[in-house]
Amino acid sequence: MKLVGPYLAIATLLAMNTAVDAVGQVDSLAQGRAYGLQVVLTNSGFGLGGYLSGELQSGRRISFEVQLGATKDGREVAFFDRLGGRDVPNKANYLLELPFQVGLERRLFKNRIEENFRPFVFVSAGPLIGWTYPYFDDANDNRVLDSGEKTFDVISGIGRGHIEPGVSAGLFFGAHFGSPQSTSQGVRIGYRLSYYKNPIALLEESIKPPSRRIGTPVISVYFGRAAGRVR
Repeated sequence: MKLVGPYLAIATLLAMNTAVDAVGQVDSLAQGRAYGLQVVLTNSGFGLGGYLSGELQSGRRISFEVQLGATKDGREVAFFDRLGGRDVPNKANYLLELPFQVGLERRLFKNRIEENFRPFVFVSAGPLIGWTYPYFDDANDNRVLDSGEKTFDVISGIGRGHIEPGVSAGLFFGAHFGSPQSTSQGVRIGYRLSYYKNPIALLEESIKPPSRRIGTPVISVYFGRAAGRVR
């Protein structure tokens, strides 16, 4: 497991190298450019993002993407009292993730399926910025929520956070829908793994030790416009 970090770093460098190679193919990118918005669903809820993609001379597509979403541990369960108060037992910190991804897409079954349904495989990697902040005001600094200590919601505690750098990579399968000449829309389903420089504690340490690795299934629905034919 200790090799996950180096593997993600290598994947990031390979993806960035692909982006550099694409600069020399400006004419092709201009012909197949597409851009738009993404709605992202993970184990932690919804996120939003944007993308810009272009066609490479090899027939593949390169994509530059950024997404923003919250991340939580799969064991977190929220409870509400009669007054609407919210409690998440054993929660330690919130985490917002902002991955910047460079992706490479390869269309599947190009000569066997109609143009209005274009399946593909997609791999991506890139740097990641995490923003972590506390779930509660740890007055006695024992890393456990004690009676009388104040808890924060997603908004009220955000100013108490700090940046955690990392990298992430993902593997996805999906399909484009509709006309390839004027629209860019479709769906992707896959898995993304994030690796942080420092361990992050989403739950109290007695429940789960801090970890550098955070993985989640991801469903992305995207929609936008195409400038030229999108293959």
